[in-house]
Amino acid sequence: EGKSTTALALARNFAQMGRRVLLIEADLRNPSLRKVMGVSGEIGLSNLLAGSHAVQDAVLDTRQDGLKVIVAGPLPPNPAELLSGSKLVSLLTIAAEHYDQVIIDGPPVMGIADAPILANIAHGTMLVVHSGKTRINIAQAAIKRLLAARARLVGCLLTQYDARAAGHGYNYEG
Repeated sequence: EGKSTTALALARNFAQMGRRVLLIEADLRNPSLRKVMGVSGEIGLSNLLAGSHAVQDAVLDTRQDGLKVIVAGPLPPNPAELLSGSKLVSLLTIAAEHYDQVIIDGPPVMGIADAPILANIAHGTMLVVHSGKTRINIAQAAIKRLLAARARLVGCLLTQYDARAAGHGYNYEG
């Protein structure tokens, strides 16, 4: 779908607008931000939630002014258990005091418990859908799953849309 790419693009855009942004990689099963951003992933969210490190140990600078990141860290054996604990709520509370925008890059909604847990905690959730690949019934099931978790769904973002492949374009004849 491009969840991590979308989260990073949103974070960069908010930072370009002069906002202080913290991007948290909360996909503790298949993280990718560390590689994309070229930062160290030795200490991250999993360490914070396990209580082995302090927040300041995990917040990393990026090449963009105003944008900081917390990567996933070492892959834990129990991601859902870590995410459902009180430490994540505490982390988000602290982050909200120091940053104008906190963006959580979460895992896929379907199949695992992690995304609904995160969606319940977050102030708003955006569903990312891959154009032409994500089936409508899967997207609908994902929305139902998020709403069942009491997520505050703020919208859906369609990624990788190709108007030519979809048979639509911007012209006056069509």
